Amino acid sequence: MLRKFYDKLIQHVKENKYFIKYLSTRKRKLIVFILALFTFLVIYKVYKIDRSLPSIEKLANYEPALPTVLYSQDGMKIAELFEERRYPVLLSEMSPFLKNAFIAAEDADFYSHKGLDFKGFLRAFYHFITFSNQRQGGSTITQQLAKNILLTRERTITRKIKDILMARKIEQSFTKDKILELYLNTIYLGNGAYGVEAAAENYFKKSNLKLSLAEAALIAGLTPAPSTYDPTDNIEVAKIRQAYVLDRMLKKDMITQREYEKALKDKIVVYKAESLNNKIAPYFVAEVKKQLSNQLEIENIETSGLSIYTTLNSKIQIAAQTAIQNFSKQYEGRKGFKGAIKRHGDDFQDAITKLINSPVKEKITENESDIAIVTSIDDELRAVGIVTQKGIGLLLAEDISWALHAGRSKETDLESLNYILKVGDEIHVQKVNGEIPKRVHEGRKFINKLQSYLKKFNLTVSNRISRYTLTDSAGIEAACMVMDARTGDVLAMVGGENFNQTQFNRATQAERQVGSSVKPLYYSFAIDNGFSPASLIDSPLIDFDGWQPENYDGEETGRVTLRNSLAFSLNIPSIFLFHSIGATKISKQLNRFGFNWPASDLSLALGSGSSTLIKMVQAYSIFANQGKLTQAFYIQEVVDRKGNVIYSSKDKKIYASPVNPQMVEDAPYLPGKVTNRQEDPSSLQMISPQAAFVTLDLLKAVVRIGTGIPVQGISHLVGGKTGTTNGNTDAWFMGVSAQLVAGVWVGYDDNSKTLGGGGTGSGMAAPIWKSLMLTAVKVYPQNENPKPPGIHEIRVDKETGEYSNTINSINVYVIDGTEPGGIYSKNAFEDSQSEILNNSHLETKPDKDHELPEGVPNPSTSGSLKHKPNNY
Repeated sequence: MLRKFYDKLIQHVKENKYFIKYLSTRKRKLIVFILALFTFLVIYKVYKIDRSLPSIEKLANYEPALPTVLYSQDGMKIAELFEERRYPVLLSEMSPFLKNAFIAAEDADFYSHKGLDFKGFLRAFYHFITFSNQRQGGSTITQQLAKNILLTRERTITRKIKDILMARKIEQSFTKDKILELYLNTIYLGNGAYGVEAAAENYFKKSNLKLSLAEAALIAGLTPAPSTYDPTDNIEVAKIRQAYVLDRMLKKDMITQREYEKALKDKIVVYKAESLNNKIAPYFVAEVKKQLSNQLEIENIETSGLSIYTTLNSKIQIAAQTAIQNFSKQYEGRKGFKGAIKRHGDDFQDAITKLINSPVKEKITENESDIAIVTSIDDELRAVGIVTQKGIGLLLAEDISWALHAGRSKETDLESLNYILKVGDEIHVQKVNGEIPKRVHEGRKFINKLQSYLKKFNLTVSNRISRYTLTDSAGIEAACMVMDARTGDVLAMVGGENFNQTQFNRATQAERQVGSSVKPLYYSFAIDNGFSPASLIDSPLIDFDGWQPENYDGEETGRVTLRNSLAFSLNIPSIFLFHSIGATKISKQLNRFGFNWPASDLSLALGSGSSTLIKMVQAYSIFANQGKLTQAFYIQEVVDRKGNVIYSSKDKKIYASPVNPQMVEDAPYLPGKVTNRQEDPSSLQMISPQAAFVTLDLLKAVVRIGTGIPVQGISHLVGGKTGTTNGNTDAWFMGVSAQLVAGVWVGYDDNSKTLGGGGTGSGMAAPIWKSLMLTAVKVYPQNENPKPPGIHEIRVDKETGEYSNTINSINVYVIDGTEPGGIYSKNAFEDSQSEILNNSHLETKPDKDHELPEGVPNPSTSGSLKHKPNNY
């Protein structure tokens, strides 16, 4: 159009000689003045733009955004926190193929020009003023560097002038090699990768130095539009760009014809960007991030380039993660589909258009979900058609069998895709590997309808149909945690089955009833009050206004030893022991562990109190740490990008779940116990070292003969306790092995749901605990817990607790003076001869009114301890 206008103007001037004469005689001075004024204004504008440019010092002192890296205590990289994934490398550490590929594709005259490609600039300027749809960059590598680091990305004449001016300054201040090095470390190449090293790691899982010519050309081809040419989503389009780059390299004599042909034929295998963040220890990493922000008040964590050295042990963590995942697979049949995010109904066509045209969120990891909208459902083909932001796909019945099974008809027990999904549903999906079955390809009407949605995409997308699965599931959850009981190092933490689906950490956030796992915490207190493993406890019939607790199996046991009561997790003797010592007294002791439980509530004896897993792990640390509670922590050291230590746990630890006991141990200090009584209100010495040692031996008996039998086979140092709540809603296993303390919780997030048959601490939680601890005891030092002074070993009848040397006798540890018949020994008898039962000073009523849970009566104001027949 401009060309035609120019030709007509020249023709008119040639035909009108008077115009030329008039122009040359009457207007010459005016035109010269106008041209001079225009030139002055242009120069002044350029001068003003030049004055507004950022200082070249900014580039000289440029510190790129770098990932913050988290390491385990054994040196493994466990996470990267970043806005821009970048691994800067020197130009000498870059592949020659890669350098030449970028130069050929982006700026063939890079080493000869002074920062501006005049031909490219004029070409781009022509397309700009003629409003051409063709995008012409025309920018040299130097100009692109200026735009990436110092300028904006707007497409205006002013910004283009800034590019040129800034490029000239850069060329005058830096060598060509330095410019190329900065450029190749800052350019965005898709999937969160900034720079060539990050791109090589992302797409090929290798260093850039190990890239083949074909791989280098493919990465260089991403530069104009990384999302459009993303090889993980559209390999065909990416290969077209790769061929263009190789052709440019051939024409510039950077490669031979033979290399060119070989690279075109080379098979390319690309990978989705894989982040460690959601793979090894996502819940742990999330907790560390909270402490970096909240306690250390570090800003811009994702760009600071910090090195965070944590307490995590990678081998134990992987074992814990694997144990939870295997458990989830085992109970996958109990998993159900949560349902659609939204139901668009008849308006789903508009919803698809809106989804396609919305900004594409870059996925950092292949495990992240995509949003999709259901377009068609065919029960005969057993397939569901969907549209995502980047193309079309299928949900196949075999990939969502768990959802179909959970959503089957209650009347007919039949499964149907229409029972769980409707056309127009907006859902979360995730890609799965596999080909499209022949049965679906034969459904041409279904396939044609699905492919018709490709017309809605403005950009080039693959017409390949991908397989997906649903991700929004709800089922049985599990959490586990392992800690060094002597240091507080959190060695492993798993807060649930799928971090991508929910970031709710069931190890630190879920308050659940603890069941019988609470018993060792007050049995140890009983030992500090004069009881021993050989002490006898009555098992009377309990009836408090209708509350009639029973042993788990419903059987009556009669009088039992304290050892057997704990080993077999007997409820009635435990309640009687709790009541005999004093409910208020024990409640205060339990709350010293950081729990917030009502005082004088007898149901606490059976674990009606709620706690997080991390608090229970800390509580059990007393058995492996001579009676002293150890507080968990995550971060050992924080180092900045220059190598300066900005935080060290050696100076002050940041505790994950701080405990500050409000009163000292409320138990008599028997002569056999330690003599240095701690009067400091903040003391973490919860029980005496002697009581801790004796209780640990009782926990080992739980594993040898009681409810903990499922964890046998790990080590002779293992001791633990199961916990199961009413209705099997929660299952626990808490245990220790030398200095390791670990806990497992299993249940539904909805605590009204029951785990059903087998949903006990022994049946569900213990197998997970054993699985992870089999690895833990092999990779972490296992030293026998030292026996403190004031303890001796006796041999007693395992049923009666009396001294015995028969075949039915066993060895038990007791604190000096608490052995059967000892001066400080105690039993819990129901008859009137028992001094402990008749001590009126033992409080059993709540400190305040209405502190007992609904349905549990106050034992001091109603009901009675009813006597059973004499069958002890």
